[in-house]
Amino acid sequence: MQRSIVNYQPVTPIVLIFGLIIYESIASIYVFITPLSGLIFLYLVTHIKDKEKININIILFLYITYVEFDRGLIVFSSLILFLIYYEFIHRELINSIGCKNCLKVVIIAIYYLGIYAVNLIISLIFDISLPVLDITYIIYLMTDVILVLAL
Repeated sequence: MQRSIVNYQPVTPIVLIFGLIIYESIASIYVFITPLSGLIFLYLVTHIKDKEKININIILFLYITYVEFDRGLIVFSSLILFLIYYEFIHRELINSIGCKNCLKVVIIAIYYLGIYAVNLIISLIFDISLPVLDITYIIYLMTDVILVLAL
């Protein structure tokens, strides 16, 4: 009996796009459902050099950009944070933290605090309204941390 070898690589980005659109639609209706930005940032940081996943990485960057637009943040602030984090912080963090779960938690915390800091700095530079650090940031942070520890 001969096996059928199926390559699922072209189908994965399409399924990911539809899944993220449906999830973000639900998350925008119910405010306390996290947009999973911290988990996606963690995935991007760990898989950015993987050439086979370049399509998925681009889709995830577009998703984070859409989440920023939908949540009222400054668009492309996560891209600025990603470039700063990956260039200046990531290697030092990997060398200093040995526990993999602790490293994941720290990366997610850096993402949420970094997004707020980047939005605050850009708001001050361009003299626009300051972002409000409210309970939703903490809920998103804690939900992403619980999910990353459960996975």
